[in-house]
Amino acid sequence: MTRHTELQSPCLGVCVIDARSNRCHGCFRTPNEIQVWPRATDSQKRTILAELRQRRTEAGLPESPLISD
Repeated sequence: MTRHTELQSPCLGVCVIDARSNRCHGCFRTPNEIQVWPRATDSQKRTILAELRQRRTEAGLPESPLISD
């Protein structure tokens, strides 16, 4: 597995986990996704980013420029 650092973190600096959804209010990541991000491969990061795009769409929110690859 090759690791790269070119994919930017989707963190928006809000960093508050919603108790019901278990997702960050800012970036929509789960605590596990936040924890693994620094050591995730590009492939894993792209998977997380795709899931974040879907979560934002389901919540009726516009796409964030920080969750594009």
